[in-house]
Amino acid sequence: EWLHGRIEGQAFINKLSMHLKSALINEGYDSIVPALDERFWSKNLGDQHKAKFTSNWSERHAAFVCGLGTFGLSKGLITSKGVAGRFGSIITNLYLPPDRRGYENIYDYCSMCGKCAKNCPANAISVEKGKDHGLCFAFLKKTSEKYKPRYGCGKCQVDVPCESKMP
Repeated sequence: EWLHGRIEGQAFINKLSMHLKSALINEGYDSIVPALDERFWSKNLGDQHKAKFTSNWSERHAAFVCGLGTFGLSKGLITSKGVAGRFGSIITNLYLPPDRRGYENIYDYCSMCGKCAKNCPANAISVEKGKDHGLCFAFLKKTSEKYKPRYGCGKCQVDVPCESKMP
């Protein structure tokens, strides 16, 4: 179920984002979808800028800045609907009045219960250190060889108190 959300859900978000971008442009607003615009892809930075886990655009961080949620130990974004969600973003010059955020700090919605760490088959999450992206990536790489084209894990986002709500 989680993997379908990751694959088909992301494909839907990408199509919806492009549709919304086109609609905004048709209404006279400049708009881009950073995650789908190659000018935002880290592979275009050259070797001197490459880091292990470099991203020029983060949907989760954009959602945090927009007031949609805060981060958990697994680095997923916890919203009022929980952590098992997907995001898309559009940058536009259309003015939208800001909403008031329901939080002040980056981890306000995480109870630090450690359930995501217990669920992690790669032991990549700990209450003390958060998430080790290297361990997570190594596990995903190993499993992707067996299950391509479908691969992923998501065990840190299911069967946790924040799966479908704020804890």
